[in-house]
Amino acid sequence: MQKIIVFCIFFGSFICSFSAGSVEFSPFNTIEKLEKGQQIVTLIKQTDLDGELKRQKLQLLISPEQANQSAYYAFAYYRALHDIELSIADPVAAELAVSEMLSVAENLKVDWLIAEAKMWLATFAAKQSRFDDGLALINEAISLSKQANFHHLTGRAYNTKAALYFFQDQYYSALEYYLSALDIFMAKPEDSYVSKVLSNISIIYVDLEDWGKALEANNKALEHVEKFGGSYGQKAAFNNNAAFILGKLQRWRESKPYLIASRKSADFTGDLRVKLNVQSSWIQYYFSTGEYQLAIEEGQKCVATALARQYPLFVGDCNRISAKAMIKIGKINEALQSLADSESVYKQIEKRSGLADTFNTYALAYEAKGDYKAALNYQRRAYEEDKILLFDRRAKMTLDLSQSYQEKYRKQELAVLKAENDLQDSRLAEQQLREKFLLFFIFVAVVSIFLLIKKRFGLENDNKSLQSSNLELYKQSHIDVLTGLYNRRYFSDFLELQRQQPQNQNMMSLAIIDIDHFKSVNDCYGHDIGDEVLIQVANVINKSIRKHDLIIRWGGEEFVLLMSWPNHSFPQTAIALFEHFERVRQAIENTDIVVGEHKLKITISMGVAKPVETLAMIELWHQVLDGADKALYQAKAAGRNRIVLANG
Repeated sequence: MQKIIVFCIFFGSFICSFSAGSVEFSPFNTIEKLEKGQQIVTLIKQTDLDGELKRQKLQLLISPEQANQSAYYAFAYYRALHDIELSIADPVAAELAVSEMLSVAENLKVDWLIAEAKMWLATFAAKQSRFDDGLALINEAISLSKQANFHHLTGRAYNTKAALYFFQDQYYSALEYYLSALDIFMAKPEDSYVSKVLSNISIIYVDLEDWGKALEANNKALEHVEKFGGSYGQKAAFNNNAAFILGKLQRWRESKPYLIASRKSADFTGDLRVKLNVQSSWIQYYFSTGEYQLAIEEGQKCVATALARQYPLFVGDCNRISAKAMIKIGKINEALQSLADSESVYKQIEKRSGLADTFNTYALAYEAKGDYKAALNYQRRAYEEDKILLFDRRAKMTLDLSQSYQEKYRKQELAVLKAENDLQDSRLAEQQLREKFLLFFIFVAVVSIFLLIKKRFGLENDNKSLQSSNLELYKQSHIDVLTGLYNRRYFSDFLELQRQQPQNQNMMSLAIIDIDHFKSVNDCYGHDIGDEVLIQVANVINKSIRKHDLIIRWGGEEFVLLMSWPNHSFPQTAIALFEHFERVRQAIENTDIVVGEHKLKITISMGVAKPVETLAMIELWHQVLDGADKALYQAKAAGRNRIVLANG
């Protein structure tokens, strides 16, 4: 027993030291202990203080020499300087302040400060549409912040990375990182970043055109700001978002109070990007309420400011919206010039959604001129741009977005209620817990070892039960409840497993399967019959493929089929490859789907991507999937009940 106690003391000490090493890092904890530290922290957090007044206070609290010699002073000095320059509408100087922070961090070789600087530099890259540069910077920031246990910085970096993906219309990736950021910030519900991320999630709903959920999410962000406080920039953004969403719901008159509140808050910020965002919303408001001349005038002001300050996205947006107003009052040539400017900007920054709407507006302009040939040409170009975005949008909409967001926000609301009641008590308890932890752990360890020796066989039974529970959890997260097939989450795990087995380098061919006219089945017979059709079709496909082939329910009436062969046995011709997939199509066509008294003839259309090696499938599966989707589109356009192999 004496040896056991000695072991427990040693093991407990080890665990305590390990836990101490994983405690969350925050530079503010150290800054508060520096000379004038409390005043410095207060200054940094005064986000709405007049810029020049804040600069004067900063000069009194921290000298440039201190900022160049200490990582903590550098963090406080350059972060405050960054906020000051933005507040007086000088983004170039703000970016320079962050660059100087990075220079000091690299000279001092302090990783967490390097991460902080690169995170902010990534935000400037996002604003300037330098997306590749931004992603490279933010990935370095995330890696370094994790190593330093700087969780709040990791959350802010996730938020910035999500914005970079969002600006490129990559909604799935954007949502993934917004939710990851929300997980971190919800540890402290009063954190202002909670409302920022909630607002960003609402913007995902906006781009998916789910306006009801977008308004609900944005209102949650506004409620958070009202409850816990927030900057003028946040208030401007959230009110602006509310106005935009109400506009999409054709409730323009209701949006005006939000626009007024947004402009008022934007004026207090001094942040030019915030002001431009609000200004573009006023242009849209004037256009939608028939005040076309006001829309044009506001648009010209917006474009002039955005050009002078090098904000290309707003140049495109303000030109595009004001061009619509010009068309309404017959200024067609002026509208065409504005659209040409928008087209150039959107191509430069690769903003496909803006480009699609620009082409649609071109079509309206040429139609007004009576040039129907040109109008039709631009309508087709708009269609092509929309088609490129179609698969990405459809894939994202099949995500259970609502469930993920609602579950996370319910947790946040519970945390808010708890925080309001016992925040002070919890901080005191945290200190007491730290002091008593070692003694408590020794006691628990001794009891645990005693029980382990006495109830060894009972523990083995518990382990079996745990393994069973884990298996059930795995099934719930990786198996489609309706059809019993694997779901899209399993697809990612499957590819990751292939990555870990580099010796298994096969050739793979991926296909998207879509049930023809499935909407008609639901409309004619009801969703219960439709569900049974999905189940039976899934069973037929599963029986028609080889054991090592992978069939996944991708969402709705779509399935993904992944076939693989060793290199030496891969089908040598397109016809041979076609026959493997044709066997599945024929099996569906030749099987009567019997549901109660109904006997249905079901067919499928299939798009097959160009075969690739395993490594290429792992790294480029989004592109492979996109190729299959385009082939599926061709199959459906050609009359359905057929297979189309992608050409390239």
